[in-house]
Parts: sequence; structure tokens; C-alpha cells
Amino acid sequence: MRWHFHHLTIEGNSNDPTLAQSWQTSFASLATSTAVPDLICTLDVVDHVPAPPPGNPDFQQGDLLHYYCHGQEIIAHFPRYGQLRLDLDKGVSEGRVLTAVLDNYGVLEDLIAISLSPHLRRRGLFLIHAFAAAFQGKAVLLVGGIGAGKTTTGMALLNAGWQLLSNDSPMVAIQNDAPTILRYPGVLAAYPDTFARFAATQHIATLPASKQGRQKRIVSPHAIWPDVWLAAAPIHAICFPQIEARTDHALQRLARPQALAHLLPHAIEQWDTAVVPQHLTVLRQLVEQAPAYTLLLGSDVATIPALLQAAL
Repeated sequence: MRWHFHHLTIEGNSNDPTLAQSWQTSFASLATSTAVPDLICTLDVVDHVPAPPPGNPDFQQGDLLHYYCHGQEIIAHFPRYGQLRLDLDKGVSEGRVLTAVLDNYGVLEDLIAISLSPHLRRRGLFLIHAFAAAFQGKAVLLVGGIGAGKTTTGMALLNAGWQLLSNDSPMVAIQNDAPTILRYPGVLAAYPDTFARFAATQHIATLPASKQGRQKRIVSPHAIWPDVWLAAAPIHAICFPQIEARTDHALQRLARPQALAHLLPHAIEQWDTAVVPQHLTVLRQLVEQAPAYTLLLGSDVATIPALLQAAL
């Protein structure tokens, strides 16, 4: 499997047809390629998690993820799901994972992003955990943790005719001396009550869970809005959604240092010290280019797009 990925060609490989199909579904918005790949990522299914390297990890995210760094060779060890080996010199990632990665929404997508993101950073592409959409060619980032309201807000924008840059991992690149948001592919996932809020997606909310095998409903965005994907757009606003017990919505302006501090946990990978200075420079340019707001969310999702369009 090879895809055009902006100015790169990415090759994906797997020994498991189900994993390969899920990967193809996630990357379906990208054109296929026959060019020589710039990055190669392999995710093979195995019977057990490979043993971690000896010694303590160089960086650890609780019991979920341990990083072992040896120069340009990185091992990302997931005790529950498998292990990735990254060769940053060669642009190659090789993973050995359990079939459990297919049983929980987001795990496979996270593994792919973790496999690719260090290579992408070394090529000037920096992922942010966010929802990104654009109105008349002007991009807005919706940044926040789980439950902040990113997906519901993002779906309200798409339902109002906005275009999609990424559901979960948009990239920032400096183009023409200005930060630009670039598309990162993926599926759209939300709970049934979120899909039920919008006329275009109400039919998804009524699908039996057994057809999807997971509590969240998962769909390709272009299956709902055929022309929804956009390749790139300049940044014009950064919003940090926050659900509140209120009837209306409001934007509260954030100072640049506040905005940068809020961005850091959703962008910087602390183990990757070699590119942290460049990454910080890009994020600083991002907050200098675009105003940042706390987006206080009320109950009427239909009025969110008008508020953000006015801000743009």
C-alpha cells in the first residue's frame, strides 16, 4: 500500500488482511502512489508482545507506552499491544502488534501515527492532537483532551459546509514563512448521540452496534460529505473547547503564552529531544500567526459554526 502524502510517498505493509483493510480505510482520502517510498511502515500481527529492551525506558507514559532511545534507533514498547522499532536514519518503522489493536477504536490509528510522526517531524511536518477544519480556505484548530467537545464541535462545522483537514492529527508546516495546517487522513468516530444531533448523520446513529463491533460508530467522512477533504489551509484561529452548563457559546481570547502552554501537551513528544527546539519554534509561530480562544460550549450545536465564522 502506497499513498501520496503531501510531498512524500508513504508505504504501508502488514501480514494481516484485516489490519491492512482497516489501514486502507483510514487512509482512503489519500491518492495511491507507485513512486519510490520516502517512509516505510510495517505492522505485522504476532501472537505475543515482544520483550522490552533491558534496562529502564528513557521516557514512559504510565503503563501504556515506554520509549527506549539508542541514537537514531527508537523502540516504542506497548505492554498491552506490541512494539515498534523506528530507524530514523532510514525512514523505516517496523511493528509487531497483537490483534487487540483492532478491537478498540483509535489504537491502530495511534500506532500508525506514532510510527510516522518522528519521521514526519524530521521532514518539517508536526502533528497536533486536534480536530482541524476550514471555512473558505481558513483553518481552525480545535485542541483539547478526551471529552472536551472537539468531535461534536468539528461535526457541527462539517455539517455546516466546512471542509476537513483532520479528525485527530492535523499537521503544522511552515510554508511561505507562515504556519499552514495540512491534512492527515483518518475516519470519523463518535458516539451515537453525537451522530444523532445532525441531519446528515442521524442514520449512522441508528446502526446496530453489532455491525461495527464497537460502542462508537465509525465512518469515512467523505461517505457523508463527498467533497469534505481539504489538503491544506493557512491557520486563522486556535480554539480550546470547553463544555459548560450554558445555553449560548462564547469565545474568550487567550494570550499567546497561554495558548502555547495549552498546545504543548497535545503536540510535543518529550522523548524526541533532537527536534524539540524546531518543534517549539513552529508552535510559537502558530500562536503568533493566529488568535487563540477558549471556546465555551453551550447546548445548541447548530450555532457553533456562525460563532467561529464571525471570528474568522
